[in-house]
Amino acid sequence: MNSTRSRALGPKSVPSDRRNRRRLRELCDEVLASYRLASDRDVISESDRADARAMLASIAPLGSAK
Repeated sequence: MNSTRSRALGPKSVPSDRRNRRRLRELCDEVLASYRLASDRDVISESDRADARAMLASIAPLGSAK
C-alpha cells in the first residue's frame, strides 16, 4: 500500500493530503459558513473584507471615472 494514500471506502485510494481534496475543502468551508451564520457570527471576516477592498481598488480605483 502506498504511504501517501489514506484508506477510504470504495474502489480507489484517496490522496492523504487534504489540500488535494478540493471538493471536501469546499464542503468544510460551506459547513463552517453555515455554522457561523446560525450562531449569529459574521460569515465574512474583517480580513476578508480588507482583502476584497484592496482587490476592488486595484481593479476599479475610486474617483477616476468621470
